[in-house]
Amino acid sequence: MRFYQRLLMPGLMLASVLGFSACGDYANSVEGDVTLPKSNGPNPQNLPNPNTVPKPTPPQGYPVSLSPVTIQEVFADPVGVNAGSQYVELFNASAFEADIGGWTLTDGTDSHTFGFGFKVPAGGRVVVFIGQSGVDTNTQQFAPSFRELSTVQGSLVLLRAGVDLVDFVQWGSGNNAFESTADSVNEWVSGDFVVNPNEGTAVHYDGSASNSTAWSNGNPTPGN
Repeated sequence: MRFYQRLLMPGLMLASVLGFSACGDYANSVEGDVTLPKSNGPNPQNLPNPNTVPKPTPPQGYPVSLSPVTIQEVFADPVGVNAGSQYVELFNASAFEADIGGWTLTDGTDSHTFGFGFKVPAGGRVVVFIGQSGVDTNTQQFAPSFRELSTVQGSLVLLRAGVDLVDFVQWGSGNNAFESTADSVNEWVSGDFVVNPNEGTAVHYDGSASNSTAWSNGNPTPGN
């Protein structure tokens, strides 16, 4: 035991002379061209300012197209008694089926609402018979509680979900129900109106403009 101690003592003394008190101290004392590895991640002491980091531009809203379903024909002044003989025709001018379930046709007093899931085929028409009873189909709708349309002056409006104005027409004079709303969404011009047709004739819409110039008198053609 003493022999080993004598052998070890010179080595320990040499380490002491060189200043190496332990293996760990030796590793920490090494000098030379040693480069410590660096992380590729962000420096936790120099994080970017979240208020200055560029953010993606949010997508812009899609333009909403005008509804292809319009009021196409109004027959308010049939020969003889008007009540029960009037009708309004809607037309889908697009190449696609249009779901108008929940939409409302109204003159500002009475109304007819299309049932859930009601659809107008591409290029199709649906006739709403005012003040008449019958069996509803995909081309004919009956509105028995809708009172007689005025032949002197009046208006009709088509509302999506009973709220959003889709189409409008007025006749006889201006300042009828929904006129200002129609003007605000470019579906009509305030003060403009369709001239009352002769008895037995209807007014027809040709789709060329959102004012009276696109309306003309003609024979009633329900469903055609």
